[in-house]
Formats: sequence, structure tokens, C-alpha cells
Amino acid sequence: MDEYKKSLVVNWILLVIYSSINIYTIYSLSHSWPNKGSLSWFLFIFFCPPFLYHFITISYTLATTENFRWKKRLRLGTLIIGVLLAGGLLSYTQKSSLRKLNRAYFPMIKALNENMPMPCGYNYLQTPKVVTYNGKTNRMIMKEGKPIGELWYKKKRFIVSFLGGSVDIDGSTLFYDSEIQQWQIFHNDNLQMKQQFNNTLLKFQKCDSFE
Repeated sequence: MDEYKKSLVVNWILLVIYSSINIYTIYSLSHSWPNKGSLSWFLFIFFCPPFLYHFITISYTLATTENFRWKKRLRLGTLIIGVLLAGGLLSYTQKSSLRKLNRAYFPMIKALNENMPMPCGYNYLQTPKVVTYNGKTNRMIMKEGKPIGELWYKKKRFIVSFLGGSVDIDGSTLFYDSEIQQWQIFHNDNLQMKQQFNNTLLKFQKCDSFE
């Protein structure tokens, strides 16, 4: 096998490996419990740059039938672009996981609205769609297959909050505010958001349990 074919085969093998890892990471994060940062981001950091490098190398080789000659420059360029791509993919997966949570927890939000202004005492997390979703997501931040959450209410408004994931041990806060009608998440290191959230809850009553 000559140098041209050998280089092409090696690049194809590595491209398939790096592509598979990136695709798996995207799928895994998109279908996980929402988080504000994840250790899986480091997989993007490690494997996005080499994916770009081998993709460009293969494209150049097939177009010119020559091996790529400016490898050091290409590695530097793909490293920079790859890190930016990693950040974009992490942001995409975070938004995707929130969209999936929103669809799965819609029956729970609907039931909460129907039971206002006295929402306590109902098994909101036992809705079949919610149970199925919880069974497929990250159980590390759950207890007995259910997310750790709290329910707060005031007149016709309610806030339900859960423990969210993060890249460190501090975690994040995931919540739905019926007044805004959307899920939001913030890292617990964000003291301004945390203080604002806690100040809002001072005006609410809390259900003794939320299951």
C-alpha cells in the first residue's frame, strides 16, 4: 500500500472513531436530565478538534490525490475552531434536553394548573410520561428514580424546582414558573440568580412533599 492510500485509510478510521464519540456524546447529553455544564463537555474538547482535522485532511486528499502538507497549521486552526464548536455543541445539547423535559413534563404542568390554588397532595411525578422520561435520564441526581424537587405556590401562581446537574459538585437549579410558563436553569454558583430565586420564594407557600 503506497503512502497516499495508507494515509487515507488511517484518516478514515480516525474520522469514524471521532465522529462516533461526538455523536454519542451529543445524543447522551440531549437525552439526559438538564444540566448547567457537564463533564461530557471535555469529550467535545478532546474529540471535536481531531474530528475537524481528519475531516479536512480527507477532503483535501480526495480532492487533490495528495497528502496534506501544512499539518501543523491545520492542527492549530482545528484546535481553535474545535474548542468553539465544543462550546456550541454543549449549548445545543443543554437546550435540547430542556425541550425534551418540557414535552415529557407537560402533563405534570397541566395537572398543577388544574389543581391551583391548592396544588399539594397529588402524585404529579407518577404520570406515565413523566415516569418514562425519568427512567431514561441521569439517575445520579435522582432519588428512587424520581428527581429531587419542591413545589411552591401563591394564589394562581406556582413554582416547581428540581436539582439540576453541573460540571462540578455545586449543581444547578432547574425550575418552572407558571407566570413565565417556561423551564429555566441556573448554576448554583450564580449568586445573583440564586438570591433572586430565593427572594421570590419568600412570598410563596411550600408543599410538605412533592411526588
